[in-house]
Parts: sequence; C-alpha cells; structure tokens
Amino acid sequence: MPRFDLRQLVSFAEIARTGSFRQAAKTLYVAQPALSRQIKKLETALEVSLFDRAPHRLHLTIEGRELAGRLPTLFSQIERLAETVRSASTGGSGHLRVGLGDTGLGVLATELVAPALRQLRKNWPDLRLSFVQDTPQGFFNDLLEDTVDCAFPTLQARHLELVSHKLSTLEVGLVLPPGHRLAASREIPFNELSEEPWILAPREDNPVLYDELVSSCHRAGFSPNVIGEITQRSRVISQVACGIGIAPLFETLKHLCIGGTTYHRLIRPIPTIDYYIVYRKSDSSGLLKSFVTICHDLAKDFRINHDMPRKI
Repeated sequence: MPRFDLRQLVSFAEIARTGSFRQAAKTLYVAQPALSRQIKKLETALEVSLFDRAPHRLHLTIEGRELAGRLPTLFSQIERLAETVRSASTGGSGHLRVGLGDTGLGVLATELVAPALRQLRKNWPDLRLSFVQDTPQGFFNDLLEDTVDCAFPTLQARHLELVSHKLSTLEVGLVLPPGHRLAASREIPFNELSEEPWILAPREDNPVLYDELVSSCHRAGFSPNVIGEITQRSRVISQVACGIGIAPLFETLKHLCIGGTTYHRLIRPIPTIDYYIVYRKSDSSGLLKSFVTICHDLAKDFRINHDMPRKI
C-alpha cells in the first residue's frame, strides 16, 4: 500500500489550486524546498508524476488532474470522520446532510422528516443539518459522490452501493379554478379532463410525477394539453385561480389552494408516487443509522392517502 500522509495531499491540493509552488508555500506557511520535498515523496509513493515541470510553467499531468479532482471528496470524508469520532462517546454533535426534492419538502417534511429530526435531536442535541434539493437521479449522484448522507427521492436506487427503503405512497389530486364545471365533484375521472388545459411542473423537476400524470392521461384515452410548465407551486395555483388551466397537487398540500381554487381526487386511474429513503450501503455513521431507523419506524405509524395522514 502506498505510504503518504494527509499533509502531502493538502500541499498538493494547494499547489494545484494556485498553480504555483511559490504561492502555495506562502499560503501554507512552509518553505518552498520543504514543499517540493513533500510533493516528491507523494509522487514516489504513488509512482506517478503529478506535475509537468516545463520551464516557466507548471501544469498537472493526467494523474495529477485525477488526484486533484478526487481530493475535495476525500477531505470532506476526513472532516466527517473526525466529527463522528468526536461524538462517538457522547452522541451529542454531528452533521447530517439530507436531500429533499421540492415535492418532498412539502409532503414529507412535515409528516416524517421533521418528526424524525426532532426525535434524533434528543440524542444529538448539537446536530447540524444541511438540506439539498435535486432530482431523483441527482440525489443518487450526490450520494455516490458523498455530498449528501441520505435522500428522499421518488425513485428506488438501482446502484449496488445504495440502499433504498420505501416509506410511503402518495396520491396525486387536481386543482380546479373557481366556477369550473367539475367543481362540485369530489372525485374526478381522468376521461373528464381530455379537453382541459394542463399546467405542470417541468419534467426535469420531477420526472416521476410528470410521467405518472401523462401515463394516467394516456390510460384514460387522451394526451394532456400542456399549455404551460411552471416550477413554483404557488405560481401554478395562481395561474389556476386565474382560470388559465388545471394542475396536479398532492392531497397533503391542498391547503395551498387560494383564490377560490378547489382540490379534487383523481380516479380511473388513481395516480400515485412512491417515496424512498436512500443512503450509502458503506456508510457506518451512527448518526445516519439512527436517522434511518427513526424514519423507518415513523413510516410504519402513519400513511398518506386521499383523506389525510393518519395512524394505522
């Protein structure tokens, strides 16, 4: 196994950042000859040349670029390792990075994530939290690159290094404008909507939801007339309130209906979205294990359906 130390890696990263041994020596407060010796030892240990030392210029070799690209993730892992070790005996501090999509922020945050974090803080009172928004596939990449610890996507991970647990299945309903011909109906079959103008979030924001709605329309015998794609949910509902079109909405967010808009359940077929918690199989953090266990237990105690979240 190659023998090198963290100091050599930090020195290499600073040289790669500044593009100069002289500048790196200044920022690291080390003599330039000592810095050169560190890099020489690192290159010897790795059995590669990290820099092209042509006269009057300094460039990374292919191997150097590869190492420079991987070091930020390594340094992040080392920092988290230090936090984990420091909190091993007390369980008091730690940093949890959670991936929540835009839809998940509205639906799962109040019903599962927030209660889980409150329970987690009983054993980790100095817990630090970071939240990241991304698409489901983006979350999988974030997990593999170790920029988040767990995520709540609408897709099950297929990568062997990731573990997925299904937490809930959510029904998707419909928002209608004031005075709509179907406003008096609690449940609306899809085939009643074949001539309606639809307002959807862009597919790249939530491809699972987008595809589920389009598929439901196809199963009812028509293709949706999508007249607009808007990311912000509040703007979507405002457009519906103005009578511009109709829009999908999770039942748990029907309180967002304003301006005389009304929420209705969709049937024949009933569109649904599954939510998962996904994390790295190799992550041995006690903090993450506790959070996953709490989320899993809470998911057993409630379900989200077309009426309301309730105990079962």
